[in-house]
Amino acid sequence: MMKKLQLVLTLCLLMLLAACGSGNKVVDQQQVDAIKHLLESRQFVVMVGSMRPLTAPTIAVSQGQKMIMREGAVTCYLPYVGSGQNVGYGASGYKALNFTSPILDYQVKYPKADRADVTFRVDNGDDNYRFHVEVFMNGKATIDVTPRGRDAISYSGVIHGLDILQ
Repeated sequence: MMKKLQLVLTLCLLMLLAACGSGNKVVDQQQVDAIKHLLESRQFVVMVGSMRPLTAPTIAVSQGQKMIMREGAVTCYLPYVGSGQNVGYGASGYKALNFTSPILDYQVKYPKADRADVTFRVDNGDDNYRFHVEVFMNGKATIDVTPRGRDAISYSGVIHGLDILQ
């Protein structure tokens, strides 16, 4: 009886270990190489699904919200929620995070095998922004935007090649 119980417990433990192990998605080298190529070539899109303002909970965003990186410029179609500390008064034509501007100081680093950190700056004439894009090798991405005169904000989404825009 004791041997049967040990056998059943051992089988249950093995099944549990197998189930836990199968939950870890292994990213193939082809996908890693494709993501690295997108980042190094500065030709990619992050399709955003949610935003996290500095002083509010995470909010789902409508389809079509994105950040496009191509030809040395970034185009943002991103919603913004936050307050400003040094903003123009009245109808200054504030663009928020809806603009196209040249990128400055673009850098890609790979702090771990499963992710990349992309940093760059933008001056769109309305404000100066620091972008930190964390890209995981499974395709998920977060965009942290720090404006000079407004509250910081973060976005979560998925990275794609420019062909998704067609």
